[in-house]
Amino acid sequence: MTRRPLFITTVSVATLALVLIAPNAHAQRPPTGVIVSEVRSQPLSEEVVLIGSVHPRRTTIVASQTDGIVVDRFKEAGQTVGRREAIYRLDNDQLRAGLIAALADVKLQRFRQEQSMELLAQEAISEETALATEAELDRARSQLQDLQARLDDLTIRAPFDGHVVQPLVELGQWVGRGDGVVRVVSTDTVRVYVNVPERLVPLLRKGEEADVVIDALGTQKIKARIVAILAEGYADSRTFPVVVEFLNPTGVIRAGMGASVHLSIRHPGETFLVHKDAVVNSVRGTFVFVVHEEAAVKKTVVPGLAHQGFVAVEGELQEGELAIVRGNERLQDGQAVRVVRKLQ
Repeated sequence: MTRRPLFITTVSVATLALVLIAPNAHAQRPPTGVIVSEVRSQPLSEEVVLIGSVHPRRTTIVASQTDGIVVDRFKEAGQTVGRREAIYRLDNDQLRAGLIAALADVKLQRFRQEQSMELLAQEAISEETALATEAELDRARSQLQDLQARLDDLTIRAPFDGHVVQPLVELGQWVGRGDGVVRVVSTDTVRVYVNVPERLVPLLRKGEEADVVIDALGTQKIKARIVAILAEGYADSRTFPVVVEFLNPTGVIRAGMGASVHLSIRHPGETFLVHKDAVVNSVRGTFVFVVHEEAAVKKTVVPGLAHQGFVAVEGELQEGELAIVRGNERLQDGQAVRVVRKLQ
């Protein structure tokens, strides 16, 4: 019975000593050394890479303007062709016979018109009769001109400089007026069609620059421009076709090649950017520690797009604040810190 009070007293003294010593030890803990980077505020440009295919700027199926049978083909598939250069020649015996008759008719009507003018000068016929013979001459001339044009159209020519892609008729085949005879494309200027997500379409402008990489030709970027932003998109993918165009003077880029289009899209307004290592992800959320009066202050953020080693964030940040990028893994809100280096 006499020893029990002594034991209780001893335990109480030891507990009191620990309570008094612990706060002093915490207060003497040195500040944690950290590396920081300034919070930036600037307009954000997002680079988007989209996949598309090369298309010729101009492509057409050349049609015959008259009837005839194919007697010559001057160009084969894959060959180049110049503007107004002959590709096919047709023949039509009826047209040639009609031309002979039209020439004779014009000769006859000219003779009659000359006679009527002489008789009109002698007042042997009325002015109305003289005008009728002149009208007949004009009719004959018009018919002759039409036949000559139709005979000229028997030679089918290229409408522009380009390449013959696909002949559609063979020798000995009859071709009707309006029938397609050959497919021609022009690749001196080519286009790439890409489907752009709807959230980015309002940020694009016709005439803006883009870079194109032709997959089959390596990694060299080709300067291009946006020439069209189509008004109708695809409901299933929520994308809209955008067309970029660039020169192809050597013709090495061919229709159907795969292409990657790099669009630099500038977002409106200012955006906070922090170093990518400043963003801390945990089960408690996403946050950034900033230095304030030699202490770490935790601020919750919503991360966005990555941009050249930085991350766009939304949160209660200020431009110029020092965000901690090293030593932030185990920091506590309000913990004392010491800046040992600032990243540039």
